[in-house]
Amino acid sequence: MAERMVPLGIACAVALLTALGVVVVRRPVHCAFLLLLHSLSLAALYLGLSADFVAMGQITIYSGAIVVLFLFVVLLLPEAGRERPAGAGRVLLALGGGAVILAALLEPMLALSGSGEPPAAPPDPGFSVAGLARSLFGPQLVPFELTAVLLFVAIIGGVALWNRRPAEPSR
Repeated sequence: MAERMVPLGIACAVALLTALGVVVVRRPVHCAFLLLLHSLSLAALYLGLSADFVAMGQITIYSGAIVVLFLFVVLLLPEAGRERPAGAGRVLLALGGGAVILAALLEPMLALSGSGEPPAAPPDPGFSVAGLARSLFGPQLVPFELTAVLLFVAIIGGVALWNRRPAEPSR
C-alpha cells in the first residue's frame, strides 16, 4: 500500500490544481484543456486503485467525447466565448465554494486515515463487462440514445443564450 501513495498523491495534486484552474482560468479553451488534464488525472487515480475498467471509461467518455464536445461548443460561440473579467465578489464566492467542497471531501479521507485501510467490498458475482453491455444496449438503449438528444439541445441552448442581445430601443 505504501508504494502506491506517491503516485496517488501526485495524481491527487494534479487533479486538485487542474480543478482549481478550471474555475480560475478566464479563456474557455484553456479551461477545456485543464478539464482534459483533470479527467486524465482522475483516470490515473482509478488506475492506481486497480479500477482499470473505470479508468478506461474515464479516458474514453470524459477525456475523449465530453471535452471534444465542450471545445466544439466553445468554438461555436462568438469570439471563442470571451467574457468580461470577474469582479472580486465572484472570485471570493468561487474560493469559498471551493473551500466548502474541499472540506467535505477531506472529512471522510481523514476518518479513513485513522482507522487504517477501508474494508474491502465483496465482489459482485453477477458483474461482467458483457453483462453491462447487454444491459446498456438492451433494455437501456432508448435512454442511452436520448442522452445524445439532450446534449444536442444543451448545445443549442448554450449558443442561443450566449448570442442573446438586449433589445435595441425603437426610434
